[in-house]
Amino acid sequence: MESIFTSFGDAPGGFREEFSEFSFAGGLEYAYQNNFFVRTGYFYEDPSKGNRQQFSAGFGVRVQQFQLDFAYLVPTGGSLRQRKSMNFTLMYTPFRDNR
Repeated sequence: MESIFTSFGDAPGGFREEFSEFSFAGGLEYAYQNNFFVRTGYFYEDPSKGNRQQFSAGFGVRVQQFQLDFAYLVPTGGSLRQRKSMNFTLMYTPFRDNR
């Protein structure tokens, strides 16, 4: 139990540095008939702890047990991510709930 509480104050820079170790992310998704998806989001990490900052947008489509997703990542600010990138995901779900 003691380690849970002491870990929040062990950074050399004190609480200010502890707080900078947090990363923040959020996003939204709209699903149409649980088969078509549109997504957007943002990820932020402190410049002294990795400096990953990016906006993302994407879409997905589901046909029976297969789902194809696409995401486009755009770095913001002084992010260390060097360029824009595209991610594709193909997913197979053998047992799908048809609600």
